[in-house]
Amino acid sequence: MDIVNYIKGLEDPATGTSPTFDALVIVLMLVVIAIVAIQAWRKGVRNVANLADASTAPGKWAWIAVGLLWIVVMLNYFDRQLLSVVRAPIVEDIPMTDAQFGLITSAFLVIYAVLSPVGGFLADRYSRRLVILCSLVVWSTVTWWTGHAEDYTTLFIARAAMGVSEAFYIPAALALITDYHRGSTRSLATGIHMSGIYAGMALAGYGATMSDAIGWRMTFAVFGLIGVLYGFVLIVFLRDPSKAPADNAREQFRDGVPAATEEKAVPAADFEKMSGAQVFKSLLSSRPMWILLTVVAFAGAGNWFLLTWYPTLLTDTFKVIQDVSVPLADAKGMGDVISLTTGEAGPAATLWSSIAKYIAVIVAAIIADRWVQKNLKARALVPGISFVLAGPCVILAVVLAGMFGGVAWLFYTMLALVATQGIAQGSLDATLMPVMRSHIDERYSATGYGLLNLTSAGVGALISFFGGWFKDQGVPLTTTLAVAGGLMFICGILFFALPRPQK
Repeated sequence: MDIVNYIKGLEDPATGTSPTFDALVIVLMLVVIAIVAIQAWRKGVRNVANLADASTAPGKWAWIAVGLLWIVVMLNYFDRQLLSVVRAPIVEDIPMTDAQFGLITSAFLVIYAVLSPVGGFLADRYSRRLVILCSLVVWSTVTWWTGHAEDYTTLFIARAAMGVSEAFYIPAALALITDYHRGSTRSLATGIHMSGIYAGMALAGYGATMSDAIGWRMTFAVFGLIGVLYGFVLIVFLRDPSKAPADNAREQFRDGVPAATEEKAVPAADFEKMSGAQVFKSLLSSRPMWILLTVVAFAGAGNWFLLTWYPTLLTDTFKVIQDVSVPLADAKGMGDVISLTTGEAGPAATLWSSIAKYIAVIVAAIIADRWVQKNLKARALVPGISFVLAGPCVILAVVLAGMFGGVAWLFYTMLALVATQGIAQGSLDATLMPVMRSHIDERYSATGYGLLNLTSAGVGALISFFGGWFKDQGVPLTTTLAVAGGLMFICGILFFALPRPQK
């Protein structure tokens, strides 16, 4: 409480911000930028991808990288959701229509999608650590700037700029983590990192509590400062794999004998001579890459539809029927016809799916890492099986809704059936980068993931729009969800169609 009062004491009532706080953020930001620039000048900016042999156990710096980047991705997704959870005070301060508010989110998504391959290419060509640090600088600046937006145009530009930060971060971070983790920990390391996404989205709800205490502008400013301060932590502890200090003898020796292959330098000369167009052409000439692009498109259709329209679908399915339905809280038996309020549908739509994703992203990673010791296709089979099962479960939920719409037992059954999509999505998040790296030239791993991000986010933008458009044309949301379930099933089949990897 003391720190809240202190922050409120710094706030200028007329602007909702603090000149003292702003000066601190700006000074620290300039210091971070200066340190990053000096390090880049002294140590160079090239990506020297010295990759440990797959049989070499990862050391402490490999896990330190995972822990450090978990915080970054958590902050990224916290900020992404923060705008939505503090929508009311923002709209009160900067008047706008619902369509205008939605356009802000769309602008972020479009920039994020379009620039993901660019961010990935830069992370392959230059130091992944440098790209991550620059991304955090942009994130901190834009988060702080968001709290200073005085009109709609400024807020729109600020949130669009956030798309730049996140487009550059994810491909670089996952590429760096999987540079470190090449053997039996690759999926687990990826899964732990991706779990930060779900943590950030869950914790964003507390942003509303913070906004109530210190105002929405100071809330964004505080997290801008947190990002700046965390930049110093990354500067000290985050290393590119080739530049990390040797962890211990266990990394270099196994049972007293030097590892069969110590560190292999990935030839970079030819890659550095290639233009961006040549790199993208090389990636897109691969059949597995096209399969994976289709996979993320079909998986994204279900994921983005549920993120956008699931609460509305639940309220439509369990609508008020005069003299028949009762509120969910008043239901006495599973056969009662119930109705849901928006306040009940929102948490129901997100809670169980989020829990399923969080558990699956870790459990699926562990299963994939263990199974891959016996079957090189295991990392593709785990999400493949998950989607093959989840697709029909989602379709079954739609069929039951059409047959028994409104009864209490259907509500809980739908939550359980649709939560299987969360299991499948968590499995995909844990294994997508490892699967892709086993089928492409690893020098292009960040660029490849950028292309996957472009496809997934692009489909997200389309499905968010067309779900509403079809609803306006009289097509029920349940029908659109059934189609998404069918695409999820095909997504699972496509994982089985991937060739057996050679590494």
